[in-house]
Amino acid sequence: MGIKSTVLFFVINFYLFLTSCDVGNCDVIADQIRFSDDEKYKGETYFLYTRTVGAHNKTIYFELYDQQPEFDECRKSNIKPVYSIPYEDYSELQYVQQLILQPNDSEKIKVIYTKDKTKGVENIYDVKFSR
Repeated sequence: MGIKSTVLFFVINFYLFLTSCDVGNCDVIADQIRFSDDEKYKGETYFLYTRTVGAHNKTIYFELYDQQPEFDECRKSNIKPVYSIPYEDYSELQYVQQLILQPNDSEKIKVIYTKDKTKGVENIYDVKFSR
């Protein structure tokens, strides 16, 4: 492929990526949603998802649901999360050492971080509830 055709290929694919959702119903770039884990607590099941927001300066949130959510093509849910907390990597990379479900507290998810890669989860999308 020549340079012009390569550039044209990327421009067309980027346009298709941006318009993959109906712009009238979605943000320009839809969030990325991933199921992470679920846990039962006193007869109720809680569902943990990660939501990645943004294209260049991405922010990742842990979202907790007390019902199994369903997401549309724009990553909007039929229910609201009961709790949402950002993944805090600050200026240096930190790893999640523990993610504790505590649905009776105002802070429904407690995240304990470590800078030691061997004690934490390397891929943020692999975080599970601590058991």
